[in-house]
Amino acid sequence: MVAATRRLNFPIFLLVGLAVSVAAAAIGANGNVPTWSKKGTDFPGGCDNKEDWDECKPLEIRSPDHKNVVDLRYAADPYDPGIEVAELTVFSNGKRLGEVVPPATVEDEVVWSPDSKAFFITGNNNANGWDESAVHLLSDPDLGPGNIFGDVQQDMARSFPPCRAKYYHPANCAEYAAHPDEYIGVIGLDWIGGSVGVVVMAEVPCSSYWGGIMCQVLGYEVEVPSGKILRRMEPREFKRRWQKSMAWNFEIPDPPEYEKK
Repeated sequence: MVAATRRLNFPIFLLVGLAVSVAAAAIGANGNVPTWSKKGTDFPGGCDNKEDWDECKPLEIRSPDHKNVVDLRYAADPYDPGIEVAELTVFSNGKRLGEVVPPATVEDEVVWSPDSKAFFITGNNNANGWDESAVHLLSDPDLGPGNIFGDVQQDMARSFPPCRAKYYHPANCAEYAAHPDEYIGVIGLDWIGGSVGVVVMAEVPCSSYWGGIMCQVLGYEVEVPSGKILRRMEPREFKRRWQKSMAWNFEIPDPPEYEKK
């Protein structure tokens, strides 16, 4: 079971909507409308009152070869019986391999690799304004490696330094610069070479809190399971190479704005 990443809290003065909030046009393998990847199967991370429990339906998300399955069920939160939360159990050829924890509590999406050896999950916590992804290999005894995108997040922090951003409130910029995993969102889009790599989009949250770097995006091709960056893509190249895998129409963000030195 992959542990959740610690998060810092930051205020959101104006959440203008993530680039991925556009309604998806493609339908996933199980009939669900994907949010991020055209190949994704979307599901709610939970339902927060009994009136919405009918949205939290059991689902079998099968691999392309139909031999493996992510079995989705919902159960009452032990700390709050009024909430139903997603529980994911992974099976291979009928054998139980273990459980994985969805990365988010609001909305999640599973994307199987073409060779059926792995899957990644992307999730959004909505109120926090960021997305996160985790990679799961069937060959890993713990169904890890989980979040392998530390290099991606470090590269984003170097590319868009928060302490230089125009209009950014400077109180926590140094702390965020040192801990980019606390604010840089990562969205899984596709697989490379079966399951040897993944394509992801990294984004600074689309909140006015981030001033001149809000909504900045870069694309990455990342090696699995090492997390090594294989290719770094500016938005135009990223759109040209990977729009085909996106469930929304990717728009090039405006250039970042920085304080003058």
